[in-house]
Amino acid sequence: MTRRMDIEVTSTRPDGSFTWRQAGARAPKGSGPADLLPSDAKIGDVLRADIEMDMDGPVILGVAPIKQRERNVTLLAITGSGAEFKPVTEVSTNRRTKRDGRGKDGKGPRGDKRGPGRGARPEAGAPGAPRAPRREFTPPPPELPKRPRAARLRPLNVHRKAVLEALKPEERVLAEQALEGGIGAVRRAVNKQNDQLVKAGKPKINADALVNLVVELLPRLRVAEWQDSVDAVEKILDTVDLRDLRAVVAKSNDPTLLKDSSLNAKRDALRTALEQRQATEMQNWSDDLRAAVDVGRIVAALKISAQPPKAGSRPPEEVRARLIALTLEQLSPESTPERWVIVLEALAFAPIHNEVVPVGVPARTTPELTATVQRLAPAIPRIAALFGITADPKAPMPRPLRNEWRDKKAKTAGAKAKPSAKPADKPAEVMSAEVMSAEAPASAEN
Repeated sequence: MTRRMDIEVTSTRPDGSFTWRQAGARAPKGSGPADLLPSDAKIGDVLRADIEMDMDGPVILGVAPIKQRERNVTLLAITGSGAEFKPVTEVSTNRRTKRDGRGKDGKGPRGDKRGPGRGARPEAGAPGAPRAPRREFTPPPPELPKRPRAARLRPLNVHRKAVLEALKPEERVLAEQALEGGIGAVRRAVNKQNDQLVKAGKPKINADALVNLVVELLPRLRVAEWQDSVDAVEKILDTVDLRDLRAVVAKSNDPTLLKDSSLNAKRDALRTALEQRQATEMQNWSDDLRAAVDVGRIVAALKISAQPPKAGSRPPEEVRARLIALTLEQLSPESTPERWVIVLEALAFAPIHNEVVPVGVPARTTPELTATVQRLAPAIPRIAALFGITADPKAPMPRPLRNEWRDKKAKTAGAKAKPSAKPADKPAEVMSAEVMSAEAPASAEN
């Protein structure tokens, strides 16, 4: 079948042939006799060719130059009037209506069948229409100084590991159980193992002999455990959480540790460090509270006042008076119910929760506000009385609401957590062989 195609001459050969390809493309391509080309043809020319496709590929039957059609077009020149061009700018106040606020039929805007003289509301921006008040920009609250997060204590396992490695295999099993749950954990594990032995028809294990052995091991275990905590505290003494530091200092008063005179130097150093850290944290707490009151961050100030470094500490007198006054301003009848909910959630756990008594309830009360007052009534009974709610004297004190993301995180972690055995049940099977071997000589002695 013959077809017509525009080809491009790509080369000429000494044997009297030329190569070609489709104009503007790489394929199809081929070769043909040079005598088919016009006499003035050269490489790169585009020609019109008649091509027939056979089994060996395209075969050129004839080549002719492409005829260019001449267009006889007469163009008219636009001279214009010579006057200066002045552009016209139109500003539309409403895309749906005309500038005068009327539709095509001369009546009101689309959807309003009333005429202009029958109470039609003028469009915004139209002549005579009141201008809508501009939205006021509310600046973000001032930033407060951010303290670095306290580091939690993660004791090492150097001293405890050394003590366990020095024990016999049967003693080590009991020592590991005692480190996890004390003497009570050892008793529960032995009782459980005795129940299994009774079901199997075997004699019971003497639990008293094992407990006596654990009592002998406890002093060394407690000293090693405390030394591991001290080594971890000394590395982060300036940033460790005060709760962890207090726990280590409080454990140093254990009678078992007091018997070891080699621990007196570390015990005194930790007590001194605790006093210094506590004084520093109290000063930081007072400064942060004063800064929050100065910039008007009432909710932040109430939350800071509820978390002193030392339990029972009260804000300085001048800061306390300002905090009460600013809280009363927030709990005014003009404030919104949403603002009342936020302030009450922070006030209920602040040390001034019984000293703040608003002049009245908000002008508008919502179910959320009523439910919040009902829940916080034991902590703010005087404010609850304004809402007609009487706090039950025996009701427990409320707890702060947890953040929603923490609740979701806890649920997710609980769903992913795998069930594990209780600490008391863990060594029960491991103890079976070692405890029996340790029990044999103990029973013989008894």
